[in-house]
Amino acid sequence: MTTVHDSMRAAVVIEEAGAKRIECRTVPRPILTEGELLVRVHAAGLNRADLAMNVGHFRSAGAALGYAIPGVEFAGEVVEVGEGVTRFSAGDRVMAMGQGAFAEFAKIHHRLVMRVPSPMAWIQAGTAPVALMTAYDALITRAGLKSGESVLVQAASSGVGIFATQIARLKGAHPVMGTSSSESKLAALAAASLAPDISIDTSKQDTVEAVMAATQGRGSDVSIDMVGGPTLDIHLRAAALRGRIVCVGRMGGARAQLDFDLLALRRLTLIGVTFRTRTLDEIAAIATSASADILPDAAAGRLRWPVDKAFALEQAPEAYQWMRSNSHLGKLVITP
Repeated sequence: MTTVHDSMRAAVVIEEAGAKRIECRTVPRPILTEGELLVRVHAAGLNRADLAMNVGHFRSAGAALGYAIPGVEFAGEVVEVGEGVTRFSAGDRVMAMGQGAFAEFAKIHHRLVMRVPSPMAWIQAGTAPVALMTAYDALITRAGLKSGESVLVQAASSGVGIFATQIARLKGAHPVMGTSSSESKLAALAAASLAPDISIDTSKQDTVEAVMAATQGRGSDVSIDMVGGPTLDIHLRAAALRGRIVCVGRMGGARAQLDFDLLALRRLTLIGVTFRTRTLDEIAAIATSASADILPDAAAGRLRWPVDKAFALEQAPEAYQWMRSNSHLGKLVITP
């Protein structure tokens, strides 16, 4: 029998008659195994990957779940350490990309954890790991961005887009170009001093023409594609000689036609990325690099990201509904 001391409240995915829904329930707390931390969750970011309600989305980024608890990023206070853990102790402020985030407690392998800089609020920390690690991996680890290169960020008002725009600028990229189909979101980014060097409103402008005009006809050295589907051809035509196109998201579709002549003539590199097939070692390496290289900028206020709305744990269904509406700018957060 579960007692109050070994139970917790959590959002749980319930599947009935082929449909899924989110429901808050009382479930057992996670039980630690070797190398793991138990974290009291103070904030957990909601991401587009959560909308499918496929628990276990990043299987290597976290630990086995006892219940179908969604959520893939969180920040909180360490309350217990497993056998073999020496880097962390109770009371440490940490954040991580991991499983089972929409709960009062979550467990995570200690190698996947980043320390929360002292000036950073819980809501900011809880919404950082996925977008930070995804953008950093795409730009730095995979594309090998160099100072002075040009960057095109598709969906610049998304969480990853906001991080990618700023990381590119911090690393000396110029110009940093960003697209959105929403004039109001581009205006909001500008008002928050988070806009790219060149904002491209795809409802009114041709992306390829805008990129070529901004780069004196050279094209973009690195492109971050968050949409997929029909935007692949746009990135191919907007790319510079020896450009690198990193395919991060597939909101617009998972299939596209590929112009092999254009790929060959411009000697382009097409890069696919995901955390779903990465090992714990690979994810830990990205967490370590991003933490050392970028978190100091976040602590100093040089890297910022807006949080659109915060929801209590019991409001998790409403948070999902708000994300589906695509009305938000930046991140959504659940605070257990």
